[in-house]
Amino acid sequence: MEAITNLAAILGRTPAVVNRNGRQWPALFSSRCSMPPILQYRPVLIDALISNERLSSYQSVFLPADDAGLVGVYLWNAHVCGALYPLMSSVEITLRNAVDQALVAGMGRFWWAGGKLRYRSFAADADAPHRVQAVRENFARATRTYGAEQRRRHAGRGNVAPHHAGVIAKTEFSTWEFVLDDEFMGRGLIWPKYLSAVFRGPWPARQAGVMLAHTRDLVATLREFRNRLFHHEPAWKRYGVLTEQDALLHLREKIGKAESLLALIHPESVRLLRANGLLQGAYRACTSEEIRRFQHQGRIHEVDSLSKLASLVDRSRGRNRTLQAAMPGGRRRRFLILPR
Repeated sequence: MEAITNLAAILGRTPAVVNRNGRQWPALFSSRCSMPPILQYRPVLIDALISNERLSSYQSVFLPADDAGLVGVYLWNAHVCGALYPLMSSVEITLRNAVDQALVAGMGRFWWAGGKLRYRSFAADADAPHRVQAVRENFARATRTYGAEQRRRHAGRGNVAPHHAGVIAKTEFSTWEFVLDDEFMGRGLIWPKYLSAVFRGPWPARQAGVMLAHTRDLVATLREFRNRLFHHEPAWKRYGVLTEQDALLHLREKIGKAESLLALIHPESVRLLRANGLLQGAYRACTSEEIRRFQHQGRIHEVDSLSKLASLVDRSRGRNRTLQAAMPGGRRRRFLILPR
């Protein structure tokens, strides 16, 4: 647990009580609410720079009491997107590398090229089904993107020999959803032959077909959610989200799905995120307390002793919450306590 350092000397110089309206209150138990800064919410921030259209859904779902609260929940959404970015990136990178490494081991590099990637409904006189064609097109696009980037970087011309790792890094997330399609499931195909090499965590079902469908559904859901995050859309938005609690439940559900997929690929992926506080940070961002903090309505705990600080640190860690704190002496002496 890490919180605030070098406070002992400062705390030692602060008064033991807080004086309000002629009455003295023990600082150990004192607190106050945050006040929003004086900003030009209208007509500058809301009407001109953010837009009422963009904020209308926030108003109807989160029901903020004033403009400071409206802008606050909008900024909270950006905070959520930032907290979820490492999680969604980990899902995409971990999945593609797990699939690629398993198939390289069994089929060699460029396993997607030269007719190596066979599919169930193949017929010599028929076009490949949509999902198979999508895999081919995605790898062709990734190869072109890699080549164009190399020419720009090195001021070169002509053809660029494809590099395995470079092409894999340029693939779209949808590639790996399509690779998990039932078309690639059957005797002599990549699934179920390499399924246990890709998903090395505990399976929710023993049957390979059920497992493949389960993971494909997880990937499809997370890919759609990831696209909202990366395109500056409200992360909490979906059909049926009508209240703040609906929005928070939806976000935490998506975090849980990401955690489940990573655990299926390899439990060590989840342990990495937990060891660095990223998973806890994602869950922590998706709370009513964080919304109130961005709306400047959260509680500020006043601290004038190390024992009070230690108590708040323990509370922050135990509840996985960000706590706002302040030492007597004005706004510039405020700080946050975050669990680690």
